[in-house]
Amino acid sequence: MHADERRIDGHVHFYTEADLTRVAGPVPYALPAPHSITAYLDGLIDKGHTPKLLNNVHLSILPDSENVFASFAELAALQARDPERYGAIRLWGTIKADPDYADSERLSHPQVAGIRIVLLDAAPEAVSDDAYCGTEWQALFARLRPDQHIHVYAQQAATNLKVLRQMPGHLRVIIDHLGSGYTEEGCNSPAFCDLLAEARRRGNVWFKGPGYRTSIDVDDVVPFAVRIVRDVGASRLMLEATDAPHVGRDHQQRAYAHHFTPLQTFDFCTQLAEKVAEITEVAAQTLLRDAASEIFPSS
Repeated sequence: MHADERRIDGHVHFYTEADLTRVAGPVPYALPAPHSITAYLDGLIDKGHTPKLLNNVHLSILPDSENVFASFAELAALQARDPERYGAIRLWGTIKADPDYADSERLSHPQVAGIRIVLLDAAPEAVSDDAYCGTEWQALFARLRPDQHIHVYAQQAATNLKVLRQMPGHLRVIIDHLGSGYTEEGCNSPAFCDLLAEARRRGNVWFKGPGYRTSIDVDDVVPFAVRIVRDVGASRLMLEATDAPHVGRDHQQRAYAHHFTPLQTFDFCTQLAEKVAEITEVAAQTLLRDAASEIFPSS
């Protein structure tokens, strides 16, 4: 694999046993095992796959994103120890979207790509029309650099839309998991169509994979990705992401970790991109990773 063809992982989680001891209260899935950047990288590199870019995304069960900053230090130590093996890997982080936590000091870190709003399965009516319009939220948004983004995770398209409409128009937004966690909604549902229309109107909204949280059946996900390409644009889709270590359960309550390893997720993304490419005539590589050069400008 040539260097310019190396994979990216636009959404992954790295954390330690110590991080997990800080989980408080109920969690929406079984508590996962620790997942360090060292173990993740060695598992890929030993099989001949060295990624060129990683994005360590805030894990919803943790009270903050100190694990993200720790991963920066962990990779730096790996690169100092073995630059030939790890030196070309670029690591970014997306931290918790909290007005108190995401302060100027944390957001000034050069590897922080943005902030993540996590709503999980919240229904749209659970999000008020001015949930993100208060003084503290506006101050947080004002602290973001022009190259940083707001990463939104909600399983319902209508919830994503409600949040998106509250985001300042000049800020870049990434909608998680293709904007819908339910194939039952359908890619032609009013909510999904309205979400895409709003994204197209703004012109600075991306949708990211891997897509398996919409469905673990690639064929069920294809129509959603095709619709994004046609309604918003191929340059606004980034499919290559693992969401490792695949926490949570599918719609039949089977653990995602039983379906996927990072390499299996990369294969899922490639299959999805190739099927969408056949329909849209957009190169699979474009759908997989070309948007990363805009989302992570110095990648």
